[in-house]
Amino acid sequence: MVLNWRTATLTIRAVNALLVDGVPVGRIVVVDNGSGDGSVEAISSAVPGCSVVALAENAGYAAANNRGARELPGKAYLFINSDAFVSTPGSVARLLAALEGQAAVSVPRLLNDDGSLQPSVVPVSSALPALVRASGLSRFVPNRLQPSLGTHWDHGESRRIQAAIGAVVAVRADAWDALGGFAEREFMYAEDLDLCWRAGDLGYDVRFVAEAAFVHLGNATAARRWSDAARAERVARAEAAMIHEHLPRPRATLTVAIMAAGVGARAFVRAVQRRAVDASVLRGWFRGYRAGLFDSR
Repeated sequence: MVLNWRTATLTIRAVNALLVDGVPVGRIVVVDNGSGDGSVEAISSAVPGCSVVALAENAGYAAANNRGARELPGKAYLFINSDAFVSTPGSVARLLAALEGQAAVSVPRLLNDDGSLQPSVVPVSSALPALVRASGLSRFVPNRLQPSLGTHWDHGESRRIQAAIGAVVAVRADAWDALGGFAEREFMYAEDLDLCWRAGDLGYDVRFVAEAAFVHLGNATAARRWSDAARAERVARAEAAMIHEHLPRPRATLTVAIMAAGVGARAFVRAVQRRAVDASVLRGWFRGYRAGLFDSR
């Protein structure tokens, strides 16, 4: 399933890439999140045969994907951002094959447009990994420990992980039902990390599939709504809310406080270095974490 909001050209490219990778057109659902810009007509015309669900208004990431999943039940669901495209042939099949074992959620290797690695595997948020990242020590953590402590893993092998940024994510249907889909707590952001966290809490495995690869342009939709700094603030607030949802209040507050301190210190350094753009984005992260420090939702 591909979610579209005023990115019809990218969505069509994403759908065509799925078709080339062997996904039947009748098994593809595009959810248009109230674009109101002719996207529905453009997509329907360019890719006849796929289901296009046109929502009356922008329902947000989680709600729109949950709606799309109800359109075409199956043994598994594959959720793809409109700016993500199959890179390695057979990637979809490999992601789905990973779900035949213990894994209930599988994610591929993400690549930048130039073919370089786009790190996506992250640890579940708690005080220790937050401290490792905030202190700048993450890059010194041994590669084998990176997936559970840092974000500098080389993504060199398929393995069980804790969580990942879900520009592309496959979910086994029985697990999807047990999880109740994506949490609709926020308009968008952190839904992918939350899904992985909840899957682990229920005893399911989350698996990174190195042999599956997608190019992910990143921020194609959000850039139409918010500046980089405003987006960072929203992401941080969503992450903070998710952490408060999963951890006891003292641990959640400590974890978010460490994250806020880390980005706040980096923002100060960037400002001293006269790197205004970087400093502005980091201040956005700081504002978001600070606002979500005592989130009680």
